[in-house]
Amino acid sequence: MIKQLFGAVTIALVTACGGTATTTTTSTPAVSPSGSAARANNMLPSSVTPAMIAAGDSIYHARGCRNCHGADAKGTARAPDLTDATLLHVNGSYDDYVRIITDGVPVAAMKDSSHTNAMPARGGARPAVLTDDQIKSVAAYIFTLRK
Repeated sequence: MIKQLFGAVTIALVTACGGTATTTTTSTPAVSPSGSAARANNMLPSSVTPAMIAAGDSIYHARGCRNCHGADAKGTARAPDLTDATLLHVNGSYDDYVRIITDGVPVAAMKDSSHTNAMPARGGARPAVLTDDQIKSVAAYIFTLRK
């Protein structure tokens, strides 16, 4: 009922201002190129699929990612918040998330001295290093977390 009322009010306002109103509904995320333009618009890169995001979520929570960044990805004393606007080691692009997960962050490169644990390259060796596809999935999931 509220959605219908909101839609009717929106159409009335647009029409009253001399414009035309059209509405569309989509069940898939918006897609655009990767990089800073994608981040600026908070849109997913064209290579990212909903299935990749879901797989990345599962991998994040099954692997050590959650141990350091937290189950809610809001950070801990061991690693930074992945949901806020502050970026320490990445530029915010999907490709840079892929890079940081692939390469890791050694303790000597930590930009916040309160975080004293290294981020292992490819998710560490236990149970096994992440494959390229798994890294892309985790990067896709993390990309969607930022506000």
